[in-house]
Amino acid sequence: MTETLSKKFVNEMANQYTLQFNVYRDEAIGSIPLDFYAEFQRRDEKYLMSKSIKVWGVEVQQYAFVTQLDEVNKESIQHFASEIDRHIPSFVPKKQDHMATYFVGVIVTNESINHEIMKQIKRSRKIQFLKYGWHGWADRYIAVVSLKDNRVYVHKKGREFVTAFENALLKGDVKV
Repeated sequence: MTETLSKKFVNEMANQYTLQFNVYRDEAIGSIPLDFYAEFQRRDEKYLMSKSIKVWGVEVQQYAFVTQLDEVNKESIQHFASEIDRHIPSFVPKKQDHMATYFVGVIVTNESINHEIMKQIKRSRKIQFLKYGWHGWADRYIAVVSLKDNRVYVHKKGREFVTAFENALLKGDVKV
């Protein structure tokens, strides 16, 4: 019964992401099967008098990789983070206008999260400068959504990227 609740929650989240993101279901990143991953791309430009005179251009991307796990431990978090880190170059465009790409790995579980795992999650942020910062940076976070605790655990700077998950938990549609 709880497995269907987590699947229902993940499906609801994928549907919410489709409003502003490109959503790809039943994919994988490395050896980790994903329920879905979502991609958002934004480009801003500033012109001087006409579009032929571009002053600057900036590209920002965001990716959310969502998977379900029955048991969350240090090894599973570390493995998920390393798989995302290994695939960062394939998601980041090789353009000078690239500014930042944010990667959020989200693990949905039906179990409670203990204090030691919570501390590891809150420390799991990695920033990687691309070509010494000339081509922007990649920022990676790992978040855990505990349906039993009704909470989302993430590094404090990554909280803005998981507000959709927090709002879905606060609505109370999915209860364990």
